[in-house]
Amino acid sequence: MSEEQRDNRGTGENLPAVQRPRELVPIELPEQHQRFYDKLRARIEAFIREQSGNEAVAKYILLAPDLFVLLARLLADKRVGLQSKALAGAAVAYFISPIDFIPEAIAGPFGLLDDVVLAVYALRKILVDVDESIVKEHWNGEEDLLRVITRVVRSADELVGKKLVKKIEQTLFRKK
Repeated sequence: MSEEQRDNRGTGENLPAVQRPRELVPIELPEQHQRFYDKLRARIEAFIREQSGNEAVAKYILLAPDLFVLLARLLADKRVGLQSKALAGAAVAYFISPIDFIPEAIAGPFGLLDDVVLAVYALRKILVDVDESIVKEHWNGEEDLLRVITRVVRSADELVGKKLVKKIEQTLFRKK
């Protein structure tokens, strides 16, 4: 107990300490993640230019780079717990891996739809343990993150099919 605390005992002045607001330090992506983001964004934009008639799906595919960056930033944030970091890491690995439910090598940018759905379901689970303000701090997307999550979850069955959504849910939300 500090000297000041001893002096204030019984005077009702033992108030909890209030920390000074800290200045947030921007988190930069490692070069490997930044290169992946840039390549992914360029591929998606080229795809949208070629497939101009598919705007409904394009808005979901365009979420992929922003979700990737969000998850990568959560991995680097010291305020995020180990379990949430593991989940974010798994989702980042899923984005990078050529082996997934809908491979981009076969389906082109449509193959990113499963990555987007998995990332959103992972974020739902992360938001259970990590303060919403921390997660939103790392979001660069144009639309509100919680609206994005809600929209993707509501559309997941149409985007990737009910069977795949069920597999993602079973993987991420299995009972312990």
